[in-house]
Amino acid sequence: MADKAINIKINERLYKQIKIKVATEDLTIKDYIIKLVEKDLKESK
Repeated sequence: MADKAINIKINERLYKQIKIKVATEDLTIKDYIIKLVEKDLKESK
């Protein structure tokens, strides 16, 4: 199945917090967001 794209705009403060988080966990922003979404979807079942 082909990958799909999602684009969002966030404020600068949140962006900086995300950048720090992914840097400390050695992740990309993409991987971090996918991990959060998958966790949320799994928990909501």
